[in-house]
Amino acid sequence: MLHSELTRSVRLYPIYAPLAQAYFWLPVFFLYFNEHMPIEQVLRLEAIYYVAVVVLEVPSGYLSDTLGRRLTLLISAVSAIFAYALFFLGGSFGIFVLAQIGLAASMAFRSGTDTSFHYDLLKCLGREDAYPQREARITRNVFIASAGAALLGGAVSIFALRVAYGLSLLAACVAFALVLLFAEPDREASTARQASGFFLQIRACLAYLSQPVLGWLMLFSVFMTVVNHIPYEFYQPYIQLLGGQAPTPLLTGLHTALTMGIAAWFARQSIRLRDHLGTRSALMLSAGVQVVLIALMGFFFHPVVALLLALRSVPRALMIAPLNAAVVPRLQQHHRATYLSIQSLIGRLSFSLCLTLLAGISEGSDIGLSHTLLHCAVFAIAGCVVLAVIAVVIPRSQWRLTN
Repeated sequence: MLHSELTRSVRLYPIYAPLAQAYFWLPVFFLYFNEHMPIEQVLRLEAIYYVAVVVLEVPSGYLSDTLGRRLTLLISAVSAIFAYALFFLGGSFGIFVLAQIGLAASMAFRSGTDTSFHYDLLKCLGREDAYPQREARITRNVFIASAGAALLGGAVSIFALRVAYGLSLLAACVAFALVLLFAEPDREASTARQASGFFLQIRACLAYLSQPVLGWLMLFSVFMTVVNHIPYEFYQPYIQLLGGQAPTPLLTGLHTALTMGIAAWFARQSIRLRDHLGTRSALMLSAGVQVVLIALMGFFFHPVVALLLALRSVPRALMIAPLNAAVVPRLQQHHRATYLSIQSLIGRLSFSLCLTLLAGISEGSDIGLSHTLLHCAVFAIAGCVVLAVIAVVIPRSQWRLTN
């Protein structure tokens, strides 16, 4: 592969990443669905999306590792264009089902492949040492783009909710054009002949968990997938039970933009914080912030807590770059995307199980919500303590990268 083509791809990737995650529809998707169908069908649509992501998550990672990063990202981009076009046209439950499956495919085929592609490019150019800081900077840019997309999407949805999906369609088209300009990273000589069957690939990826650090990082990732979703799922009913009104597109857009804007600043500091504290301490700090927010929601119903919920994306911002920097270099090239897809899949399934368990104890009153959040707080505190104990047991020398 020509050096200039790889360099161009490295230069274009930080533009692609925010565009691929420009979710203008995020503040209004539920309102848009509910405009076209009753709430029970809206919930079915959400279930279809999550089932489709789960089904496609690991096969997409395997495709990335065996057939190439660029092809997988192209499938993701085309799926996004297909989904947003259908969402924009809208109209019937059947069309929305196809759009949800397309959206799930775009998410699944990008998951794990994007950061693997980024690392592979840098390693081909001998610049892998720049990966952690670049990941932090790109994560910041993604949060900034998400803030702008939420603000603009909420604003234009005052006139018509479908316009938010039209803006996402335009962003997806530009992202597709950028992927066409990407170059496929060279296969490492030691892995060029390592292609294996699907189940052998899964087995090989799971074998990494015998390494104490990767095992702990997997537990951490799964735990954080669950706890990061708890404030997201419950902040709107929490605010409403404090006496607030049902959110409008503009208000949800403003709130989401504020949340993403705060997270963007912390994302930029994440690697600097890791360098100062060390990987495990920096990651545990991100977990601790989210646990405190969940505990405050469970123990107190107060406007100050509602304001603090604007920090709910800070833990994710603090963890993404340090986590990727700790995991990705420890994996062989032909396993990276599959492993990251497995990691994402286990996290999603764990959160689905968590929601199922919470559904059995949830009630519509403020007492019922408080009871649910207290259960979440107990789980979060216990999980954080377990992670901290295991992290201390692992020798400090094993946290240092040797490859």
